[in-house]
Amino acid sequence: MDISLTTIKSSLQHIIQRYHVLLFVLFILGGLVFVVLSLNSIILSSSTSTDYTPSAATSTFDQQTIDRVNSLKSRDEAAAELNLTTGRSNPFVEN
Repeated sequence: MDISLTTIKSSLQHIIQRYHVLLFVLFILGGLVFVVLSLNSIILSSSTSTDYTPSAATSTFDQQTIDRVNSLKSRDEAAAELNLTTGRSNPFVEN
């Protein structure tokens, strides 16, 4: 077996010609994995802030809002019948 630079070059060229599609797909997928992982690390490092203290937001309701919520019907109560007026007619229905 002759081990020379031309033999190695021709065998490497044969492998690349045979598996060029697979090598291209692996290269692209590797690049995408690298991009996703680097973006993920950037997002994680930017979201952790030690000097941030969230302000305590106090929410209050006025009595009018509480009364409106209490006046709502529960689902156990019977709903009023819908009054559908016959003012409009369906143009696609034959008379």
